[in-house]
Amino acid sequence: MIIGNVNSYAKNPYMNNSNYKQLQKVLNSNNKIANINKKGANQTPKDLIRQKVMIMNTQLTVIQNSEQQIQSGMTILQKKESGLDNINDVGNQLKELATQYKKSDLSENDKLEIEKKAGELVKNLGNLINKNDIVGDKIIKLNGSDGETSIILSKGIDITLDFGKLDDVKLNNKSKADDDKHFASNVSVKTLLENPSIIKERILNPVQKVIEKVNDEKSIVYNKFIKEYSSATNSIDELFKIGGISAYAKDVKMLQQKSMYIAVSELYSHSSNMNKYNVS
Repeated sequence: MIIGNVNSYAKNPYMNNSNYKQLQKVLNSNNKIANINKKGANQTPKDLIRQKVMIMNTQLTVIQNSEQQIQSGMTILQKKESGLDNINDVGNQLKELATQYKKSDLSENDKLEIEKKAGELVKNLGNLINKNDIVGDKIIKLNGSDGETSIILSKGIDITLDFGKLDDVKLNNKSKADDDKHFASNVSVKTLLENPSIIKERILNPVQKVIEKVNDEKSIVYNKFIKEYSSATNSIDELFKIGGISAYAKDVKMLQQKSMYIAVSELYSHSSNMNKYNVS
């Protein structure tokens, strides 16, 4: 869920005070480079080029810092998606055990063995969900090189296994001391296996909804990265054209950009087979 856009430029943690103040001056004027010739009537052409190169290098630094923030945000969302995938896998395994449990030709020993496996899965489910660093609420702040800051609130998930009112946002009656707990089971393993609708309504459906939201959030972050990536490559190319960097430096910078593009694209494109989310 997008909370909003901040129109003022937020200070980037990767930069020191001196660079930040300089960047503010650059960002306050979209036509700064175009105005150099007007303001520098008494400067030599060489001085003007030098000043233009300095400004463009400063702008490139802003863009690269923005790219790094975006990559960090995408990494957070990818880790969250992977955690949700694992939870979904456990839910599907429980669903399969519930199907086996209902077979009429099962012996009592067979049922006990299934109950044992299901109990281990429920315990594993609790361990996965209570890892707040993976599936909890995430606040992702993205400072754009255009001076615009976007904040994404990626909501976590709470799961309670019972017959009560569905609530996939917060655990019922959860105290402040239990803020790091996102899972509770109020039914026996036997009851869970005999009532697979609990698995569908309390695990599979809520997890699928959160995964879909995370995918939407990843799309937003990726689109922001593509915008910054395009600006970065254009700036590098322009710097080379005006003699601000050598051919070697240009190649190095372009390779760095390509490497980051591949890394972010892989994080974005990673998605689970949608068939595994079938909860029919």
